[in-house]
Amino acid sequence: MAILPTILRAASALLPAAALAAADPALAPKSEPSLTISPRPEPAMRPLVDPQVEKGNQLYFQGELTNAAAAYEKAAVRAPTLLDAWLNGAVVLEEIGKRPKAVEWLRKAAALAPNDARILTELGWAELRNKDFKSAESHLRDALAVDAKLSYAVIGLGRAKLAQKRLAEAADDLARAQALDPLNDLAHFYAAQALEAKGDFAGAVEAYKKAAMNDSYFVENRYALGRAFMRLNRFYEAATQFAKVIEADPANAALRQLKQKMQQLIPKGVPPDKSKQQAKALDSGAEVLERPMGNLPLVRVGIGTSAMGKPLQRWALQFQASTPFSVVDEKTLKTVASGPARELWQVRFAAPGKKAKFEVLNPLGEVVGSTKNAVLVRPDLARGGTVLLQDIPYGRGTLWSGIGLKHLRGEVELSVHPSGKGFRIVNLVDLESYTHGVLSAEMPITSPLEALKSQAVIARTHGLFIKNVTRRHAKDGYDLCDGQHCQVYTGINAESERSRAVVNATRARIVAFKGKIAQALFSSNCGGHSQAGRELTGWGEVKYWESIRDAAPDSLTYPDAPWALRWWLRSRPPAYCRESGHVYPSHYRWTRVVKVKDITDKINRNYKVGRILGLRTLRRARSGHLNSVLIKGSRKDVTMTKEINIRSMLGLGSQRSALFVVDTETGADGNADTLIFHGAGWGHGVGLCQSGAMGRAEKGHMYDSILKAYYPGTELGNLRY
Repeated sequence: MAILPTILRAASALLPAAALAAADPALAPKSEPSLTISPRPEPAMRPLVDPQVEKGNQLYFQGELTNAAAAYEKAAVRAPTLLDAWLNGAVVLEEIGKRPKAVEWLRKAAALAPNDARILTELGWAELRNKDFKSAESHLRDALAVDAKLSYAVIGLGRAKLAQKRLAEAADDLARAQALDPLNDLAHFYAAQALEAKGDFAGAVEAYKKAAMNDSYFVENRYALGRAFMRLNRFYEAATQFAKVIEADPANAALRQLKQKMQQLIPKGVPPDKSKQQAKALDSGAEVLERPMGNLPLVRVGIGTSAMGKPLQRWALQFQASTPFSVVDEKTLKTVASGPARELWQVRFAAPGKKAKFEVLNPLGEVVGSTKNAVLVRPDLARGGTVLLQDIPYGRGTLWSGIGLKHLRGEVELSVHPSGKGFRIVNLVDLESYTHGVLSAEMPITSPLEALKSQAVIARTHGLFIKNVTRRHAKDGYDLCDGQHCQVYTGINAESERSRAVVNATRARIVAFKGKIAQALFSSNCGGHSQAGRELTGWGEVKYWESIRDAAPDSLTYPDAPWALRWWLRSRPPAYCRESGHVYPSHYRWTRVVKVKDITDKINRNYKVGRILGLRTLRRARSGHLNSVLIKGSRKDVTMTKEINIRSMLGLGSQRSALFVVDTETGADGNADTLIFHGAGWGHGVGLCQSGAMGRAEKGHMYDSILKAYYPGTELGNLRY
């Protein structure tokens, strides 16, 4: 869900201020006291921290890494037994490229705490990056002597042996890491690498597949899996993986060449992907619902839009209606054509010179009507009529993109595309039906009931805010797009008995702030701590976009130092948004291995940095989310400050979030070769955390208290239609 920073304005005349009154007590849901969670402990409760270490911590989060390193060094010189100074200093020294000194500092920390398995593990990994494989192996063995189940130590040990060409031993260690920590994709990925090095491509395929099952968005793993399939001459399976990789970065020249090669290798006669075949009949009608009563707002939703919510150009559209229908000239309101239920009709755009017009074709392909004006496909709405559209693209710019059917309530408008070539598709639908079409597209319908109710309120609020306040798609000819740029709208496909009950139970309810519609942003998973909108470049100050620690008050505090942050991201600490029966593990914690050569093309298309020499993470929100990243290039250095760019530029696909730390491994030339990410959460991390809402609902929180927890200072409003 992309964001357009907006200063809150009054709602449009369609929704007078009186309509946004707080809900009547009699109508309000059962409520419990609002849970207030402080993102950090109160000062009086915090342990004493050395002033220079505290200064270093603050400088690190501000992105002043060189000054942070200097502060830690002052603390270490003054108090050589101060462990925090050595540990945090080592992390920062590594990040600014002073790797030998970072190793030296970790060795001093290990001498101060010889039985700390995490310090020994970190030292081993630092020595791996420093190409000192024997020392790395020694220290990782020491770590495992303290804690035999520390998976990062086992992964590191396997990698140290792999670097020394002890392939069988490396494969055994990495297989043990897979068993110890099956949710850690580094274990599966490097196990596959070891098996490939041994020549066991079938075993490598299975290891890569485990990583893909854990996290389908680990695009680099899909790339490696495709290559492993190719070594087994399983070209069709390879092509399936490469198709996902290409979808993640379709402009990548190397990937386009790969696509051409795969087209040559796939044997003729291989059956097409059946998931792409489209049904040609309205084989089952949607549940017939009474038209919603009241003066409901009407929303215009762009259908089949681009990744940025823009209208895609079309020349023809096949459709069916569940009731008798008419195609109406939108300007004159005259009927252009009409037909019975369940027949497959078509509207096409004919453009002979400047005499562009819409033509309506019956099931026999005969032109039975035409007009130069926009048209409306209008089913019998009084009888609950719906329209089924064929071959509609969805999920553009995502790994789940494709072409499918779109079943819609309301009317369908076909009007000339802004380019003047072809037409765009718009669904005219009331706000409640729109909310029905969003709910389970944005949150699994099996989620706890109160979480679903909070999502329904947000869907209604967010849609209305975009329509009336931001008006981000006004120039596109509609209020909202049907993709993540606004919020995912799949129409009737998203409806079920449970979803309809949830939407009806929250009818007309929205999030309001001081009598106005709130901008109720949300993301899939905040990773344990949301970030404040003001901390993101260009997002502006919105009072209720606050930094919220998504954990119960008695859980661990959020880390505010480099060392603590690294290990917090490598662990799975308690949080409402932690994995559960409703939350997939990779939404909470994820890892990536990215070859710099694979992202050079993408970065240079946008920034022209030349050969990528290194990467430095800079300013962070108090939640740990990155707000600034430096890319060092042979031509120039570039600092990325936009949240969406930080996520999208640093992988073949997009990283799940900007809440990550990254280890840089260098090649023989000393320049960056591989980036290893340890990340948390999914999305921008502002506003409501969907996974956290599920966790809170499981703990018994009601939907109004869930909303107030993520949007402090807001109230539950009632549109009263």
